[in-house]
Amino acid sequence: MNSQLLRYQRILACHLVLLVLAGCFGGTAKIVRSDAQTRAETLLVRAIRAKQKGDGPGALKLLSEALSVSTSIEDTPAKAIALINIARLHRLNHETDPATAAIDTALALPVNDAGIFSEAAQEKALILLTANNADAALPWAEKSVASANKALLGTRLNLLGRILLGRNDLAASVPILEKALKENREHGNGEEEANSLRMLGIVARRKVDNAESERLLSEALEIDKRSGTSSKISADLEELATTARAAGRPADAASFLERAYEVHLHGKRYQGAAKAKSDLAEISGLQGDNFKAEAARKTARELFEKAKNQQHGATSETINPSSRP
Repeated sequence: MNSQLLRYQRILACHLVLLVLAGCFGGTAKIVRSDAQTRAETLLVRAIRAKQKGDGPGALKLLSEALSVSTSIEDTPAKAIALINIARLHRLNHETDPATAAIDTALALPVNDAGIFSEAAQEKALILLTANNADAALPWAEKSVASANKALLGTRLNLLGRILLGRNDLAASVPILEKALKENREHGNGEEEANSLRMLGIVARRKVDNAESERLLSEALEIDKRSGTSSKISADLEELATTARAAGRPADAASFLERAYEVHLHGKRYQGAAKAKSDLAEISGLQGDNFKAEAARKTARELFEKAKNQQHGATSETINPSSRP
């Protein structure tokens, strides 16, 4: 389950409700919601619930229906919201072409709403990142930040910082991520606060400040453990392992990787579990423990195969890509 996706969808659903209620208060004329508007809203909420239950195809079907209803009455903001969510579901299912088509259609709509545009621009940037086109993603992330409302500014800044970090532009990424951390803390957004800390921890490691890196990553881990976000917990542990290796502490790195392996495995993320075992095999080999290294390699091979079968058999559950930079 991608909690960030669900949070965005809830925000968009609430935004849709506000849009259809706009004009109902104040003034002399009372605007009544049409049956079609109510149906589009209901379909969007049902789509969110379907995704919460792991039914990606069902969510996509409901969003397509919501789009059709909104189009039939020329409700442009509701169309944009449906299209953004359709694009996001396709992206998370590694379907770049339909994701691009949906988000480009949303961005072409004449919607005079900064919040909707900011969301669409962020989704466009994420789709381009999925296609390994960070250069094209950067200006869209900047547009998303420029049009963001205060509550989501930290989220938008995290994406911009992530792109800059991916380009190894440490000088530019640090102030962006520090501002993101401040905004996320002020608005009580724990998951995004942990994301800011994790990326700042990576920056510290690249600056060869391993003690600061470990402090920041440990703080991110504690936040993610409180929120119970399994995929983020494993990401924190993996980064802590990388920092421990960089600091010349292979035994600590192995301990972090064992923990990451367990978290991945019981979260049924077999690709991540396989990668953790593969890294453990490398450390064991460097330490001269060939028996342990071969055992880890064997487990990694089995898990990589299981991961392939998991992806090929995925129908009702989305296989989410890593959100790490």
